[in-house]
Amino acid sequence: MKTPGLCLILMLLCILPGAGWTLPWSEDMRDQPSVKPQESQVFTSPSSMPTTGTDLFPPPQDISELVKARLEAGTLVNPVPRTGESINRGKVIYDTHCIVCHGEQGYGDGPVGKKYIPDPMNLTIDYVQIQPDGQLFYTISHGSIAMPFYRDAIPVEDRWHLINYIKAVFGQKLK
Repeated sequence: MKTPGLCLILMLLCILPGAGWTLPWSEDMRDQPSVKPQESQVFTSPSSMPTTGTDLFPPPQDISELVKARLEAGTLVNPVPRTGESINRGKVIYDTHCIVCHGEQGYGDGPVGKKYIPDPMNLTIDYVQIQPDGQLFYTISHGSIAMPFYRDAIPVEDRWHLINYIKAVFGQKLK
């Protein structure tokens, strides 16, 4: 009679450590608070310094500041001549940072861009192509309503190469 009771006790002792590992702490990783990418806005400290060069325009605080500063930036002159070498460099930058939203042909139909509302800007339309280079530079640097900023991701000179590429290649698609 002692054998079945002993077997039951031994079985319970074998099962209990396994059950101990499944106590509530096994759910911690699943239940922890988390922030998804681009779920919240990251603010740059006013006392921070850019890692390369200086920013000609401070980041806008609201949509009216964004529009005003973009218009003011229209006076900036592209210091990079539109050469074949510059356009090739611009294509590398475009393929790295822009193609996922704006698409291969610049129509705003990239695989990631299809998920956004509003759709990414069609870079071939007159609205984009007739903008001064400085205005496009500002938009790339500081973003727009739905577009993130790239002032920290793309060096200043490469932003100018990107503008040369956008104007040279996508400007050819005007109808």
